[in-house]
Amino acid sequence: MMPTDPPPAFEHASPLARALVTAAVQRIETAGALDDAAELRQAFAAQPTRAAQVQARAWLLGQRLGLPQELARWRLWGGWVALGLAVLVALAGLAAGRSVLAPDRSINAVAAFVSLLGLHALTLTVWLLGLLATLAGLHVRLGDWSLGRLALGLVARWPLDRGPHALELWRGFGAVMQRQRLWPWLTGLISHGIWTVAFVLTLAVLAFGFAFQTYRLSWQTTILSTEFFQHFVRVTGALPALLGFAVPDAQAVAQVGRAGAGFVPQAPGQREWAWWLMGSVAVYGLLPRALLALVSGWRWRAGVARLGGVDMADPEVQRIVRRLDALEPPPAVIDAEHPGGTDVAPAWPPAAPGAPDSRLVIGFELPSDVPWPLPMDPAAPPLRISGSQAERQRALQQLAATRPRSLLLLVHGAASPDRGTARFVREAASLAQRVALWPVGEDESGSERWREWLKSEGFDALALVDRAQSALDWIANGDATDA
Repeated sequence: MMPTDPPPAFEHASPLARALVTAAVQRIETAGALDDAAELRQAFAAQPTRAAQVQARAWLLGQRLGLPQELARWRLWGGWVALGLAVLVALAGLAAGRSVLAPDRSINAVAAFVSLLGLHALTLTVWLLGLLATLAGLHVRLGDWSLGRLALGLVARWPLDRGPHALELWRGFGAVMQRQRLWPWLTGLISHGIWTVAFVLTLAVLAFGFAFQTYRLSWQTTILSTEFFQHFVRVTGALPALLGFAVPDAQAVAQVGRAGAGFVPQAPGQREWAWWLMGSVAVYGLLPRALLALVSGWRWRAGVARLGGVDMADPEVQRIVRRLDALEPPPAVIDAEHPGGTDVAPAWPPAAPGAPDSRLVIGFELPSDVPWPLPMDPAAPPLRISGSQAERQRALQQLAATRPRSLLLLVHGAASPDRGTARFVREAASLAQRVALWPVGEDESGSERWREWLKSEGFDALALVDRAQSALDWIANGDATDA
């Protein structure tokens, strides 16, 4: 049955869910823009930054299209599909173990080694090649043959309760995974987890059979020599021996080769062969799969944590940002001709760019207890505005009149940037040739937070400085360029 719980609100949705719904809505809108007037206004009113507003709009549209419900369906059936595949592979491991323990209690040791580890080695090689191709930026579809990709594809195409936009969500999912290079880690987490379960069951079957039955392990050949099998056992047994598993020596290998001529090996030697076989399955099968499952899970979680951002340079995202900008209320100009304040659009006087070395420093919403961090420049006295609409307007009017070459904006580093900050920075940046932002009082981690905010708002052209000397150097570099 389809989950009946309502989908979570945008604020409670995971970064992965937000990214998938946003990608799916973008794919749906390639066929035509959706009617989103109400969702756009709701997102604009609820979220502080343009990036969050873009994602909130997509989430609200996705709720209307049933995309969060489709994700809930994926989570519900995904567990069952993965469990079913784990059971199938485990049964295959069980069958492999049972095939090794033949009814006549005679085991070809080398053939058993290949049958237990051959398919595992092939699929692991394919996954590793796909991982290397992904890390190299190549678009190779080797991952399509992995158990993880098979499980995900079955979940997306599962017919029960599938919504009308399930295919767009699956394609959006693939686009996000490809863009973030997460395909090998997600498919690896699923595939290696399934193989780990299968090898645990295989080892359990082998251990049970060897513990309570007597088996004769030997090798048989028509064209290969005894030295080949001695070398094979010595090489394959090197790593298991490091973990304490017994490995047959060269004499034991030569002895079991005569088993077909009526030679009956002694029990101690047979125990070494049994431990060699189980050690090989543990070291070359179970151990790498379990370790790779842990690494894949760790890389997957780290990758998902990076999914919170939006590509603000995307043309479709820019189209939505422009529509969000249009929802901003016009600035209020309060003067003697408009008592009480009247909302009017700013009319900047046309002006040529300022002098080559012109510059202006503005302290935006700096607390009164924060001292001015720069030496006073008589040629460019700074502005310090508290953030009121009248002060912002006067600052913008001065910018429009002077059009400085360099504009340095000082903000309170500990504060959280909001829509008002974004709007002032956007309007001020349009009136200067080069702009830098300095979060005063922030350390390196705080500056990184402001850097992410600049990126999320599309302020890629703005420089970010983190101390007084950097700010002075930035201004000096602009003056030197003009000179």
